[in-house]
Order: sequence, then C-alpha cells, then structure tokens
Amino acid sequence: MTSLLALSVLALQDKTYALAPSSYKDIEGAEVALPSKEAKATVLLFIAVDCPISNRYAPEMGRLYNDFSPRGVSFVRIYLDDSVPTADILQHGKDFKMPSHAILDAKHVMVKQLGMTVTPEVAVVDPGGTLLYRGRINDLYIEHGRLRDGQIKQDLRIALDEVLAGKKVTTPFTIAIGCGIPDE
Repeated sequence: MTSLLALSVLALQDKTYALAPSSYKDIEGAEVALPSKEAKATVLLFIAVDCPISNRYAPEMGRLYNDFSPRGVSFVRIYLDDSVPTADILQHGKDFKMPSHAILDAKHVMVKQLGMTVTPEVAVVDPGGTLLYRGRINDLYIEHGRLRDGQIKQDLRIALDEVLAGKKVTTPFTIAIGCGIPDE
C-alpha cells in the first residue's frame, strides 16, 4: 500500500497543473475572476458542507484569511456538490465564519485543472494561474480520525510566506487527508 501511495504522489507531482483564467459567479451572483489579477496569490479552499474534516479546519481557514488577506492574498471557497442548496452553502459560510467568496464547481472544472482529490484541500496559484502549492492546510491529521499530538506543521502558512517573500515554495505538494471528491 505504501508503494502505491508513493507512486500516486509521484504521478501527481509530475503532472503540470494550472488554473485557466476565467470568470465565475459566486453563490450570491457576484462575478469573481480567478485567479485574482489584483492579488499576489489566490488560495482556493476546496471544502464540503458535510465533511467533518473541512468543518474542523474552518477556524484555521478564517485565521488564514484574516492573516493573509491584508498582505495581498485572495481567498475563495470552492464547493463541489451541486445537490447542496445554495442557502446551505451560504449558511455554512456564516456558521463557520468564512468571509471569502464561495463558488460552486459542480462540473469539477477547477478540481481537474488543479488535481484536487479531497476536501479540505487547498491550491495556491499566482496571478497567471500557475499552481504554486497544493495540499493540506497543515498536518493536524495523521490519518482519518487520528489527530497529531504536539507541534503542527503549518504547510499553507509556510507556502504563503514564501510566495509573499518572492521565494519558490520549498514544499509545493503535500498530501491532504479529508473527504474524497466524488466523480461529477
């Protein structure tokens, strides 16, 4: 099993991923250009209303937004299940205090462009859509249902700090643990 996981990781790392610039309507009807041309980087947070791991990360997502938005980073939540009513997605953002735009990627266009596999998983892209980082928010989860004791590596924060400092992201890919993204 370990060797299969290693091969999967290598296959994901070897493929070039990028977000094709496009305009989307968020769930409230506002136009959102992705990636943001005005931001130094855009963070796409792939999450699900009914994923307990996504919901467990919601406070950290809010902290990331508060810490990095003033520094020129744009955040957008990407939901994937079109069977979830828009009102539930809106309420999810309010309940978990996530202030960013929310977009429904029901046809998994962004999922495919960026190689996303689970929720929560994040992609950081530059203003041209080049993928700079993809993976976990941090390493809180060791595996499903098992949390890390002690020091947590803040992978997304590290990547954003490196991007904002004009450096290459040291670890551009990490494996996220979460709820699987079903085929569309």
